[in-house]
Parts: sequence; structure tokens; C-alpha cells
Amino acid sequence: MNFKIDASKSEDNVKSLDEAKESYFSNSKVLDFQNIDQYNDSNNFASFYALNRLSNRLENRASYTQNSQSVILMQKYKKHKMIRTVFFYIYLIITIFQRPTWCNFIDYQEYCSIYNGQKIPTMVDFYLPINLYYCVEILIILYLCLSKVFKATIIGSENKKRFAIAQLIITILIIINDIIVMIQENNSQINISLLMKPILIVLQKRTLRSTIFHYCQIINKGKEIYYLMIFSLTFFAGLGSAIFQQKDNISQEIIILFVLQTTVNSPDIYLPYYGESRAYVAYFILFQFINTILIINLVLAFFYSSYKDLMHKETKQILSKYNHRFSMKTQKFFRNRTGSDITRLADISSLDNVISRSIYQILDNKFYEIFIEIISSLSFIMIFLTITKVKLYILLICNSIMFGECLLLLYYTGKRRIWRKKSLIIEFFFSSSILFLIILNILGYNDQKILLILLCYRLLRGCKWLLKNKSFTILIISITSIFQYIVQLFGALFILFMLFTAVGQLLFGGKIFFSDENQVHYELANFNDFLSGMCTCWFLLIINNWNVISFNYAKIFNSDLVYIFFISFYILVVLFTLNVTMALLIEYIVQKINVKNQTDISSSEPQDEMLSNQQPLK
Repeated sequence: MNFKIDASKSEDNVKSLDEAKESYFSNSKVLDFQNIDQYNDSNNFASFYALNRLSNRLENRASYTQNSQSVILMQKYKKHKMIRTVFFYIYLIITIFQRPTWCNFIDYQEYCSIYNGQKIPTMVDFYLPINLYYCVEILIILYLCLSKVFKATIIGSENKKRFAIAQLIITILIIINDIIVMIQENNSQINISLLMKPILIVLQKRTLRSTIFHYCQIINKGKEIYYLMIFSLTFFAGLGSAIFQQKDNISQEIIILFVLQTTVNSPDIYLPYYGESRAYVAYFILFQFINTILIINLVLAFFYSSYKDLMHKETKQILSKYNHRFSMKTQKFFRNRTGSDITRLADISSLDNVISRSIYQILDNKFYEIFIEIISSLSFIMIFLTITKVKLYILLICNSIMFGECLLLLYYTGKRRIWRKKSLIIEFFFSSSILFLIILNILGYNDQKILLILLCYRLLRGCKWLLKNKSFTILIISITSIFQYIVQLFGALFILFMLFTAVGQLLFGGKIFFSDENQVHYELANFNDFLSGMCTCWFLLIINNWNVISFNYAKIFNSDLVYIFFISFYILVVLFTLNVTMALLIEYIVQKINVKNQTDISSSEPQDEMLSNQQPLK
């Protein structure tokens, strides 16, 4: 009897979980089940992220569906999803116009562009009023924090409650800081608003928390390798001091070797020594072989393999727990298209006019499609030529044809279906804008910059033949289908950018000025405001000449301690985060292409066998 009761309970649980899954399918804008790889559930980051999202939703639903009151509260919480999203992005965007922490009303002008006659380079010339900015910030973070606490209370998970409490503490700290800054009119000695922002975002987003937690686990796990790198740098610094008889500061020698290890401007470092004695080249070859080729690649391999192992382990745990709830169905990402755009927009049987049928057949003709691709490519080529009256008339004819085609497509699509065709709406917007600007230029309007920028859109139509290539289509669809996961993958990179920008603004903000000494103005790579700091982080991410940027800072502040900031950025952001992120993304794309090739080979094999079987019959 008890066995039957348990069986009925388990069936009810499975049914309720199936209902939860169906509810997820009906309510979600992006179907995560499409992104779970049916061949191997642990072999790419998209499957890993999709499984995490699904398991989290099922856990949450299983916890609050046990109480009818919780279900009602959760429905109210979901209704405010759009408001939370808007508030979150406003919180990010207004950071661009936040008055820098160093910019007070005592020492600086209104927009902090000049100090003691020296010009301060910044990216933004307008900052929001202090009271307005911090009042908006307080309202937004209060709403986001209370929403997180409200959700944690409904679900009742201890883990979520801990993060909600941590977010509440950070929110209180930011509010106290903002009130002090408003009272002192941005003349506070310590303004941690920008510094607390990435921490608050991490607490707000579960995916970022898990990614950063994984990175911290791996860094802690492989600390012996990092000790080896430090030991090697110290050893070669001492060896170089002994060989070259230079008694410089050991920290300066380690910094020089670290620059050499990152392969930035290597000849500038070792060629002066190489000129003194050819035998000195052995020292630099040995150093770069051990540190650049072996140790750096060992760190990358360890970090990447450890992250893959974590993905594999957590994926197995999720599947073992929820495998009976995940129905792995093959999703058809795209269908074979045999006709042109017009055949997918209209039905020829609905055209009761002979003229309409004739126009339809022209637009559906293969040669007409080739003709449109040619004139689209011709419009794009005009960007590289000097625009004259004759060329403007050529552009007018070409784009008038494409605009007329767009109008016909709109007519055949119908009023009811037009808003579903986003590509057609975009085509109409660009075609009408391009045609309008061409007419203005013919009439005497001389500014052609906007017109040339819009003409770049014509390359998309001119290269439409690429969409007929199945491999290219699979590549595009594979990338676009996991776009939200790509954003999540690069989310940790963005958070580190924000963190280093905040620290850089606290350390170096307002202390970098314009200089006429150098033709290449490296002082533009500064942390004077948020956008400047983010751009500087991007320059450092590309690696090239990061040593020149850091040297300028060390020269201005007359301290080698400045290098700790830049070396930390290289290790955390470039060496770990960027390389692993790109490796995961490349692996996913290559895997998708390989699966497609294997599918093509397997589909062709039966045909080959059939042909071989038919030959003896002849």
C-alpha cells in the first residue's frame, strides 16, 4: 500500500515538474533547451549555462509552488521584470555621466577640464548634477535590493537569503556613501560609489557570481604554478644582474623581465644587450623559452582544463538530478529555403490581379535577385570613391530600385503581418534614409558622412548569396542562438573592467594632464572618468605597448608600486579571463562546424553504399 502511495506521489511530482517545464517553454523568450547539445552535454559553455539556468528555474519553481500564497507573490514579482531590467540598465548607463570621485568644486572648474592651467583629458564633457545622480542611484539600488530580498523570502533558499543579505549590506554602504558625498558636494576623501557598483552587479546577477566563483576556485587550486612563475622571474632577475653587472633595483629588473615575458616590445629590451655581446642572447632565449613558452602556456592550459573539468562535473550533477525532467528534443534551427524573400512573405494564390502576379514573378526571379545583389554591391563600392554628381545619380537610380522593391514587399506582406517582419522594417528604414540623403546631396547638401555610413548597410544585401551556404548559415545561427550566453561569458570581463576603472580612478584620477612632449598622446589613456578608464582597460587588454602606458604612470607618480596595478590587470584579465573566454567560444564554434561536417558525411555514406550495390546489377 505504501509502495503505491509513494509511486503515486512520485508520478504527481513528475507531472508537476513537467508542468513547470511547459510553463518555462511558454513564458521564456529564449528556449534554453535549444542550446543544450544533444551529442555531449558537457562539451561547451552554452550547454553548461543553459542547464544551469534550467535547473535554477526548476528549483525555484519547486520551492514556491508548494504554497499558494507564494505562487501569488511570485506572479507579482515576475510582473515587475521589465521594470527591474530597465532600472538595472539605467544604473549602468548613468555611470558614464557620474562626476569623477576626484572632481570637487573647490579645486576644479564645473566639468573638471582644467587644473592650475593644465588641461585634464576626459571622455565626457557633461556630468549629471551631484544631487540628481546620487538620488537616482539610491532609488535604483534600493528597488533592486528590495526585489532581491523579496524573491529570496518567497523561495526560501538559504543560499539566496545569504546573497540577499550581502546585497543589502552593500546597498546600505552605498547609500551612506552617497549621502556623505551629497552633503560634502563631492569633496569626500573616500567615495566608494563606483567601486561598490561592480560588487553590487555581481550580487544581483547569479550567472556572474557562479563564473567568478569558478575562477576563484581555479586560481586557488593552481597557486603552485603562480609561485613557480614568481620564482622564475626572481631567479632570472638575479641571474641578469650577475651577468650584466647592473645593480638596479630588483623590483625594476623583475618588471623589465615581466614585460619581456608578455612579448611586448621584446627587441627594445634585449637588442641593446645583444649589441654588446652576441653571447648575451642565450640569456634572453632561455628566459623566454621557460617563462613565455612553457610557464605562460602551462598557466593557460591549467586554467582552461580546470574550468572545463568544473563544467563537466557540474553538468553531470545537474543531469543526474534533473535528467528525467529534461526532454532532449532535436531542435530545428533553420529550414531549407527554396524561394526568395517575396515567396516567404506572400502567397501567390492570394493575388487575384494579373499585374500583381506578374510583378510577383519578376521579384521571385533568380536573375532579379542577382541584379539586386549587383546594384547593392555597386552602392557599397561608392564609399571608396569621390562622390560626384554623376555618382550621386547612379546611387539615386540603384537605391530607388531597392526602395521600390521594399515598398512592394510591404504591400504584399499586408498590414497584419508587417510588424512580424523586422528585417523588412529595417530595410525600409535604411532604404528611405539613404534615398532621402542622396536627394539632399543632389540638391546641394554637402555633408556626405552620414550617407556613406548608411551605404555600408548595402554590403549585407550585396553578400546575400552567402546565406545560401549552409556552413555559413549554421555558423551565424549558432552564434546568434547563444548570444545571451556569449554576453554572460564576457560578463566577468566587463565586471573586471569596471573594478579596475574604479580603482584606477581612486588612485590616478585627475592627476594625468595633457602633454605636448610626445607626438603620441599616451596621456589620453587615463582613469580621469568612467569612459576614459574603460577605454584604457581596453588598450591594456590588447597588450600592445601596455608597458609604455604603465611606464608613464610610474614616471608621473615616481613609484614602481604603480606597476602592481597594471601587472594585476594583465594576470587577471588578459592571462586568465580573456584567454579562457576566447578558448571556450572558439571551441564551441569549431565543434558546431565539425558536427555539421560529420552529419554531411554520414548522410552521404548510404548513397555511396547504394551506388556500390547498384554497380554489380548493371
